[in-house]
Amino acid sequence: MRATSHRSPARWSAPGSAVTALLDAYENIGGDGDAALRRSGFAYLTAELREGRVEEVPRSLFARFAQESVLTFEQHGCIRDDRPRFPVSRLRMLCLTMLACPTLRLAIETAIEFHRIAMNDFPMLALRVEGGTATLLMNIPRLEHSVGDLLVTMYGLTTFHRLFGWLTGEEIRLSHVGLAYPGRLEQPAFNDLLQLKSNFDSAHDSISFPAACLDRPVIRSYADLQNLFTLFPFDLLPPDYGAGALADHAGAAIRSALLRRDDIPGLDQLSRMFGLSTATFRRRLTAEGTSLVKIRQACRQEIAVDLLERSRLSIKEIAERVQFNDTATFRRAFRAWTGRSPSDFRARQVARAERMASLGGQRRTWPGRGPRPSEEAT
Repeated sequence: MRATSHRSPARWSAPGSAVTALLDAYENIGGDGDAALRRSGFAYLTAELREGRVEEVPRSLFARFAQESVLTFEQHGCIRDDRPRFPVSRLRMLCLTMLACPTLRLAIETAIEFHRIAMNDFPMLALRVEGGTATLLMNIPRLEHSVGDLLVTMYGLTTFHRLFGWLTGEEIRLSHVGLAYPGRLEQPAFNDLLQLKSNFDSAHDSISFPAACLDRPVIRSYADLQNLFTLFPFDLLPPDYGAGALADHAGAAIRSALLRRDDIPGLDQLSRMFGLSTATFRRRLTAEGTSLVKIRQACRQEIAVDLLERSRLSIKEIAERVQFNDTATFRRAFRAWTGRSPSDFRARQVARAERMASLGGQRRTWPGRGPRPSEEAT
């Protein structure tokens, strides 16, 4: 049986049967189901859920109950198996390390290394690439295999799947999901909820997807991470990836390259990143009312403006940062973008900031607290 994931509208509720599956596993390890529901904000009790009187629950409410349940299952398993935990605070740090990577491949490799160090050098994650398929393997040593353990594993695999898609801004379609659990533990409610069909009795817990996805650029920023953790990682519902405009994703890849001082990706490289032919890539940008040249210039302008406003770099250094061959060409381009020379633009920004500071009775200092750079430095 092959596992597939499908692009679908975002869901804002979870079926009551999924809550019941969590409740059953929670109470099987001695938990108080009614108390857990109350702590999660539910207005009804276990009896109402089991009698089928609650068909759907709000997405945010389900996420809070998933948090209560999954953390309890994980704590129970860690104590039973005498293995270290991987707390949510470390997941946040793991996400921060992945944000600094240019591509999904490097982000996954970084996550694997971070996880190994965090788990006392025990390698629980691995990436295998064979032919056109990439597989993330998850090896968590367990003494038993209960429904609670299964749900923690499904949650873990789903967390990585959602995270990889979020980092690149595009849904990653899974070709295979393997679970090293007996089929008798299968939870249909969670298969439906996660929109996955899993292969039980597999050698490893794993998710597989097209290897071409590994070359996708990481487009998210630190600011995006703050919004992600509103419900993540306990929101197990399929997200609304909101694939957005291709121009936005291409711009993110170009900005990332400029900030890392790498070569700006060209048409061929960007087309491969997004799994498109060059003709389709051009056609989609045209349909969005833009072109690769316009996107590249917009990225250069954005970074140049930011550096002029916030840094002590000279005009020559800024020209080099945004990959102009010489300062004169940069000056002409900047004047075309803004109607001012870089020097005039910087002087006006500094003067305005000083006026605002004087109105507030404060003395403005130049970024970096050092002397102002020479505006005509070359």
